[in-house]
Amino acid sequence: MKRPTSQDVALLAGVSRAVVSAILNRTPGIRVSPEKRQAVMDAIAQLGYRVDAQARGMRTGRSRTIAAYGNLDNPMFLQVLQGAQQTCMQAGYHLLLYGKGGHPGEKEELLALYQERRIDGLLTKDATGFADEAFAAMVHEAGLPFVSVEGYPESEQVQSVLMDYGESIRMALDYMWRQTGLSPIYIAAYESDTVKWGDRHRLEAYERWMAEHGSPPRIFRLNVAEPEALRELLAELPGPAAVLCNWFAASNMVYRAAAGLGLAVGRDLFIMSADNTAQANRYMVPSLSSIEVPYVKMGAAAAERVIRLAEGKEPEDVPAKIWIPPQLAPGESV
Repeated sequence: MKRPTSQDVALLAGVSRAVVSAILNRTPGIRVSPEKRQAVMDAIAQLGYRVDAQARGMRTGRSRTIAAYGNLDNPMFLQVLQGAQQTCMQAGYHLLLYGKGGHPGEKEELLALYQERRIDGLLTKDATGFADEAFAAMVHEAGLPFVSVEGYPESEQVQSVLMDYGESIRMALDYMWRQTGLSPIYIAAYESDTVKWGDRHRLEAYERWMAEHGSPPRIFRLNVAEPEALRELLAELPGPAAVLCNWFAASNMVYRAAAGLGLAVGRDLFIMSADNTAQANRYMVPSLSSIEVPYVKMGAAAAERVIRLAEGKEPEDVPAKIWIPPQLAPGESV
């Protein structure tokens, strides 16, 4: 059976091949009436026509595919992928998943995919505040459209999508104050002595908020490998008390310590998390109030910018950073 061609679609729809091409390729600057567009789509469905992606790529020099690079064990990366996939589907692009394997040269392989015209751009889910200047230089030299989610916050040379971590703390503190009238203790959980960019901004925002409200900051640094230190802290707090944690993992540890002391969360102890990366706040009892890092929206925004960069539609004077606002998720713990 002969494979239908774009000429067959044009004849059945009663339009020119140029109109069919403009619709299929979303050619900018060419206006097509809704009636003609619908006629073409009906003809495509009737004929079972499929675009020859290889031939189109040879004509346009683009694959209509972008790559997403990140750690597949990281649930945040999966949320980023969800948003990126939505954007790609709407724009007629494919999303190539490239899982982080940790082997030497894997980032260089992504550059090779671009040079071979197998992808048109790249988005990555990086650790908060991550920066690889050597890779950024290679990307710039190759001309690869590239956007990082949560990486390169202090580099204006790299496009990135970020959340305002300071705003997330202010949002949490304002909510706790309205609900309880208490100035919270800030639990700064850490895994190493290196303070990441996001946690630095969170801590600074907490100190500013406390100063604005005439309260001395009360900061407790918590090594996540030593959760038993929380019991002593909570035992000394006058009740009721409020606690704001920088990480979801710290909130979970506070729940356990409170249970061991017979403290009722939501009555004796009010707890809130400045992130909910584990997506488990609804399953905690009582449910945990938290600030959501909107990774789905961040992935969608990153993919949208990569596509605009690939198609040459991004203005040169656009800011390098896209800021996505945090989201309040009230629960029963506050």
